[in-house]
Amino acid sequence: MTHCFLRFSVIILIITTVQLSQARSSTCCDDYCYSLDPDRTQSKHFATKTAYEVVRGSSTSQEHVVRHCRPSKFWMLVRHGTRLPGKSDIESMPPILNDLRDTILENYAHQISPKRGLMCAQDLDLFKQWQWDKNITVQYESFLTDQGWDDLKSLAMREKDRFSEVFDGSYAEQRYLFRHTKTQRTEASFKAFAEGLFGEESLDSISTEPGPNDDVLLKPYDFCPAYTANKEKIKDPDSELSKFVRSPLYTQTLADISTRLGFQDVLTTDQIDAMWNACRFEQAWNLRQPSPWCSVFTKTHVNVIEYKEDLNYYYQNSYGYAMGSNLSCHAMADMMKHMGREDGEQVVGYFTHESAIQIFLVALGATKDTEDLRADNYYSMRQRQFVSSDLAPFAANVAVVRYECDDPVEPTKLKFFLNEKTLKFGWCNRGLCNWSEVAYQYRRFLDGNCDEMYCG
Repeated sequence: MTHCFLRFSVIILIITTVQLSQARSSTCCDDYCYSLDPDRTQSKHFATKTAYEVVRGSSTSQEHVVRHCRPSKFWMLVRHGTRLPGKSDIESMPPILNDLRDTILENYAHQISPKRGLMCAQDLDLFKQWQWDKNITVQYESFLTDQGWDDLKSLAMREKDRFSEVFDGSYAEQRYLFRHTKTQRTEASFKAFAEGLFGEESLDSISTEPGPNDDVLLKPYDFCPAYTANKEKIKDPDSELSKFVRSPLYTQTLADISTRLGFQDVLTTDQIDAMWNACRFEQAWNLRQPSPWCSVFTKTHVNVIEYKEDLNYYYQNSYGYAMGSNLSCHAMADMMKHMGREDGEQVVGYFTHESAIQIFLVALGATKDTEDLRADNYYSMRQRQFVSSDLAPFAANVAVVRYECDDPVEPTKLKFFLNEKTLKFGWCNRGLCNWSEVAYQYRRFLDGNCDEMYCG
């Protein structure tokens, strides 16, 4: 009798295990077809590889128009436009993606796929047509793409139209100051921006200010040991990022993605990252052509992975880094110097990278949440201000415009724009700030020694 009971228990255990396994493989997530979605709103949530065109301010916005005021100066910090992957991605992604594509198609051909959360036939057709562009080699790692050129050229044309009083006339060296970091993508971004302002025929006559080897104005984080040490600390097991990656929410997300693609085992981090990066790059390169790799992720998956990205940037370049508020000291001092005087260049344009944009926003005190991003507050932070997709997409920019106004008490005012949308602060009126308020708010950058402050 005892033996029969034990054998019956074992049979029950085996059946239960099989049922659980089948349950895991038969459902994963909501049904979703990327190819047939006319909106694809998740493309606005690809973190720092988000296409600029899907998150920038409207071309028809009138936020730049200030009654009884005229713009007189323009200062801008700009991230390079859409680029190719870096060296390590170009080397690692093609073999991983080729193998995944073949296996995904094989899984679906043999009906090893979930009953709910299936990929649609149109998305699978995208995989059948996909191959790695063999022109993307390490020789061109991180180079600006055609879309990246268009990002900056179009931005310049819109700003010239908005602030025609400032950009009036042809190029004159005494009126314009341009500088870029020592990379192909920022130099090409500068040239694209210049073409948008002055036309292709003028490019050879436009000069740039040579940057020093230790360019603490545009890349201060490269010359700050404390920043590098903090960046390594984010990888520690007890960091918020690491804790989120181990959380049930994130691990279940990876399991759901794997099941959706027909895999019985959860895909590795390298495999998930390869698909995520391929999706983001390809969608940024070709805005209207759906990438098969984006069809891998439902909108819910994208939101979760975006939060993982945000945790990294928050503790690397934003308010989660205790010493980050002064890291952009040189850029802040430069902006204050140019905006605080009537003479000098009317237009200043600096072409840099995503981290420079994020740390500058911290120096401004912009987009600050009342609560830190953490591993355990994903749901309560769904309406957060710190969203790297909005703050630092490709071609991200912070523009500061000086206005001369018919105000006998405060004739000089400043307005700040992030990606062509007004930045608002609690200490100034509806985004239009009196110069005296700006000078008081950021007095430490005017009065201090940035060489001592920025990494102190």
